[in-house]
Amino acid sequence: MITITKRAAEEILLSTQNPDAQGSLMRFAVDKTDEGFQYLMGFDERSDGDIHLESNGIEYVLAYGQKELLEGMVVDFDEIDTEGGYGFIFMNPNDPNYEPPTEGNAPKKT
Repeated sequence: MITITKRAAEEILLSTQNPDAQGSLMRFAVDKTDEGFQYLMGFDERSDGDIHLESNGIEYVLAYGQKELLEGMVVDFDEIDTEGGYGFIFMNPNDPNYEPPTEGNAPKKT
């Protein structure tokens, strides 16, 4: 369903050390905007109607109604700007603005 790269999984695991995240699962969601998709992620409890899955040791949930929008997405963690800033990167073939990574820039699905 969603692939979380090893690097992204490591960053998510670091976040689970926060006491507010204890006992919660990672939730992925997307809002459709005029410009494309806006991605949301955070710790949450499982709700009725959620899909509960795992990737690279990270248990995550998403609302069943979002399945079609998030199917096949890869979540990575890497440099996001030229000033050395790092963050989560959402590569989603369902996003109308998605451009596949060029060779050499593709995340490793480990």
